[in-house]
Amino acid sequence: MTTPVTVLMSVYNDLPYLQDAVESVLNQTLTDFEFLIFDDASTDGSSAILQQYASQDSRIKLIANETNRGLGFNLAQGVAIAQSPWIARMDADDIALANRLELQLNYVQANPDTSILGGCAIDIDRDGQFISDRKVPTTHQQIRKLIWTNPFIHGTVVLNKASIQKVGSYSQKLPKRQDYDLWFRCAKAGLKLANLPQPLIKYRFTDNTLQRNNWKVALVHVRIGWRGCWQVKASPIAYIAITKQLVIVLLPPPLRVLTYNWLKQFDPRRKVSA
Repeated sequence: MTTPVTVLMSVYNDLPYLQDAVESVLNQTLTDFEFLIFDDASTDGSSAILQQYASQDSRIKLIANETNRGLGFNLAQGVAIAQSPWIARMDADDIALANRLELQLNYVQANPDTSILGGCAIDIDRDGQFISDRKVPTTHQQIRKLIWTNPFIHGTVVLNKASIQKVGSYSQKLPKRQDYDLWFRCAKAGLKLANLPQPLIKYRFTDNTLQRNNWKVALVHVRIGWRGCWQVKASPIAYIAITKQLVIVLLPPPLRVLTYNWLKQFDPRRKVSA
């Protein structure tokens, strides 16, 4: 019998947070799921930990890449081979709240026309301490209007496999921001979008979170955003706002963090959901 949901995780050198992430999935209140994990040629000991978990829990299907293929490749492959009609994204340094899958499966079963369902998050630091609550727009109309802002927290979403495959799934060509690109294509195709108003994960936010988003990543973000805005006929202000990503990464690291935190007060996603 097919399980209702596949949890999809890509891992590359995600110690020391990997165990918390995996166990938060294994300890969900909804227990019937497939756990599809790609080990993307990790070198920090993550592989051994994943192998141990896989030997202890039959829900885990571990795929070990011989070389590092990148997130886009792993996500596209995961969507293709997932055995369930729904796919739940999970990042290897976050923590899923215990009832995350139960809440989301209950919603999509009651609202079967939904193709993507995300939710809010609790931002935590590297030690797991609370930083802030992160809100997102919840209705289809709000999300569609703000699609250029990336109105989904990627690690919270469940995706309808059939719907995502119809729009081309995750791009394997993009080094980063595969989710942002996918949201634009889903919006253009008219898929039904939603976010739950409650937090579904604890999102790990460290000093490296912004540092990983260098100018090359920001440039990819801007290119995807501008192309997406044209596809969905977004307002001119959207094109301008998207460039802030590039401006932020060009700042010195201490000023980058301060600017990022200061700009939160103007984030339209938070205002809509307040």
